[in-house]
Amino acid sequence: MSQLYSILQRPNVVAATHSGTFHADDVLAAATLRLVKPSVTILRSRDTDQLNAADILFDVGRILNPATCRFDHHQLEYKEARPNGIPYSSFGLVWRELGDKLCGSAAAANRVDIALVQGVDAVDCGVTICKEVVPVKLMSISAVLGSFNQGWQDLTSAETINAAFEQAVSVAKLILENAIREASGFEKAKAVVEQSPIIEGGRVLALEHGVPWKETVLESSKYEQLLYVIYPDAQAKWHLSCVPDKSGSFSNRKSLPAAWAGLDGEELDKVTGIKGCVFCHRARFVGGHTTKEGVIEMARLALRE
Repeated sequence: MSQLYSILQRPNVVAATHSGTFHADDVLAAATLRLVKPSVTILRSRDTDQLNAADILFDVGRILNPATCRFDHHQLEYKEARPNGIPYSSFGLVWRELGDKLCGSAAAANRVDIALVQGVDAVDCGVTICKEVVPVKLMSISAVLGSFNQGWQDLTSAETINAAFEQAVSVAKLILENAIREASGFEKAKAVVEQSPIIEGGRVLALEHGVPWKETVLESSKYEQLLYVIYPDAQAKWHLSCVPDKSGSFSNRKSLPAAWAGLDGEELDKVTGIKGCVFCHRARFVGGHTTKEGVIEMARLALRE
């Protein structure tokens, strides 16, 4: 258990960061602390005595020492970075200490790090992760949270800036909660996929729940022969989905038959000879039936085509 997590179990915990303009890294670091302990006081200051007296210090202080809950990344000698070269900002440093606890597993915490934390850290540390240059600032997570700062045209004070910071932290908490829910759900879905039967000679995966399956299937040699996946949706229809040849692609290992493309209902029933068909997408990467038995028949027919 990290020292930071232990400190957050105490009453009346004070976490301090810098005052003035805030950025996504300190906002999301504060949101992470609040997810563990909603009552934690976030003190924003530039007063050295106040900062040093805090239980937790982040994005200020020029010290990185997890044992004393100091998490800054602005010191000249700072070299903390991931194997891919992306340095840790205050968000990443705090997430590294608390992510496993918040997500319930190291694997889920790593998914959040890849999907959300690394991008914020890269922006704050001045690391370019996109080669494309655009003439306006893209509304990334960092830009969205940064937009809560007062503009040059606004009348500002310490009170209005701190109020804006709290607004940004509230939004950041929602973003982080969603990212955690998605990552934790993926880990549970992975177990469902791995425990589900493979039928039709290893070519059809039969899921009893509509869960994310593509990443698990494409990353494992266990599914090298897999062509289709069947699963139910929220409306009790059963889907027949093609396995793509790679992640993010609509090019399939074996597309559904060309004669099915764009048909639905009775028209598709006539072509397939199977009653109860719902649809086949015109791009032939997914089709559907009203029953599990029917969608299996569609899969068998597609395999023979």
